[in-house]
Amino acid sequence: MSEKVKKVVGNLLKLTVSVGAIWWVLSKIELKEVIILFSTANYWYLAVSFVLIAISFVLSGFRQNLSFRSTGAHISPILNLKLFWLGLFYNLFLPSGIGGDGVKVYLVNKYRQNGVKKNIGAMLVNRIAGLVAIGMITIFLYYFAGDEFKIGWYGWLCVPALYAFYYFVLKIFLKSFVPIHAGLFAWSLLLQLVQLVAAMFILYSFNQFTNVTEYLFVFFLSAIATALPITVGGVGAREMAFVLLANVLHLDKELAVALSVMFYILSAISSLGGIYWVFFPPFRKENLEHL
Repeated sequence: MSEKVKKVVGNLLKLTVSVGAIWWVLSKIELKEVIILFSTANYWYLAVSFVLIAISFVLSGFRQNLSFRSTGAHISPILNLKLFWLGLFYNLFLPSGIGGDGVKVYLVNKYRQNGVKKNIGAMLVNRIAGLVAIGMITIFLYYFAGDEFKIGWYGWLCVPALYAFYYFVLKIFLKSFVPIHAGLFAWSLLLQLVQLVAAMFILYSFNQFTNVTEYLFVFFLSAIATALPITVGGVGAREMAFVLLANVLHLDKELAVALSVMFYILSAISSLGGIYWVFFPPFRKENLEHL
């Protein structure tokens, strides 16, 4: 079987899993209740959430520039943000979250010739740092959420253990990024905290002011599920995790799904801005000698 056929089959399998997960979610919730939540949402709170999501994308762009510069690809902040938003747009339409990353790896190597492997490493280390930050925030939220399945104080040991694991992975597999491990993590933590506040305002828009920590805990725990490469761009996986976790924590399943879908919609709207750079490639009009 050729690589092209394997790729097509893999994408079809991911699409099947996504469709199956969405079908399962719809069978477990009252869709009418979700629609009511959307129709009665407070648009001012949603506007705040939208701005915060856009800010988190900018912060993620700064993290990306730090990792690219570590590979020797010197890119100006403005050019980097153009490239980042182009990647966000492609992630909306290319199967799995690596679509946009692949475009960035190709373009940076084409115009900076710093090596494909180095650029793949830059994308990978960003994802690892992001997952570590999400994991740590999830642990904090876990201890402030309800009283279900508490594991005791020793759960806090997972926080330094996560960072140690992150450093160990870089030390063994991505050595060139060890000098900037703290900076990558700091950007990751900051952008995830901004997204936490964005999710909180989405809950406020649905007139949900109680059990906010519990919903945010589910939100971040489900974000880890989307990192698994089993669905198209994580679609379906997050909503499925929301429903399962909402049952465990005795939360409103419809509200949990509404939070997930609204966050995706606002993120997608912000990502649409990258369509401009599809028609006007970021590098094309840049004076490379001054970047």
